[in-house]
Amino acid sequence: MTVNTGKPAPIRFALNQSVQVKYIEKQKVMFEWHQHDCFELILTIGAQGSGFIGNAIHEFDDIDLALVAPGVPHTWDSQAPNDTAELVVVVLWPKALLNCAIAELADLQGWLERIESGLVFSRDAAEQVREQCLALHTKSPVGRLALLCEILTELRACPAKGIRLAHSRISERLARVQAFIASQVDNPPSQAQCAAHINVSTATLKRWFQQELGCSFSQYCALLRCQRAQHLLATEHRPIGVVAQQCGFVSAAYFNQFFKAQTGMTPSAYRRQFSWRKR
Repeated sequence: MTVNTGKPAPIRFALNQSVQVKYIEKQKVMFEWHQHDCFELILTIGAQGSGFIGNAIHEFDDIDLALVAPGVPHTWDSQAPNDTAELVVVVLWPKALLNCAIAELADLQGWLERIESGLVFSRDAAEQVREQCLALHTKSPVGRLALLCEILTELRACPAKGIRLAHSRISERLARVQAFIASQVDNPPSQAQCAAHINVSTATLKRWFQQELGCSFSQYCALLRCQRAQHLLATEHRPIGVVAQQCGFVSAAYFNQFFKAQTGMTPSAYRRQFSWRKR
């Protein structure tokens, strides 16, 4: 259900460097979908706008920190056409970088492997690692790797929004249900169908949703449909009625009511935020 940007762009790392750092100063925040074959940590300072990771959308103001998993389409967007970011720090490293026989790195690698799409960290977390991110370019290749491990270790302990991590066997099975729903979000399967998909009872699945996700099955489906609608409204010219249909709403009036309840604004008002962009 995410934007198709083709195959992930391969990142070439220097022979003696497994961590690549880019500093982008006083440049416009470009709306350009892309994906890489490696992990990407993005610190944005001095800009306002929206971040898109897959179908998920988050708003940011002044400082933003996100971690994007390999192969996941993503882009950032400023609030106005001439907005620039004071500084964007992009840190890239291979998926298998920490996958080695070093016991001290096992927990960190396990955490990264459980990130299915991406994580968006709190403002406090971004401020916590800000100076470390800014110092990365001053380090030697070995020092850069060591500092990245420090940054990721701190972030691992911080709250983050995004794809839920699979901490347990229950969560792993629930992740299969989430993928099952996401594959047909325009016409979500019933709770009974989802339970049958992973061979558990409906009552058990209902309990897992409350226990692991903190919401009901219907609330979760509504959230996915809303995220899908936000994505389509922000990135495409399709009429609102068509967007409603593609997100599983038969009635455009009900879609307007539902969308406003979820986001605090109507679909047309939400789209106007992105109307300046030339597509």
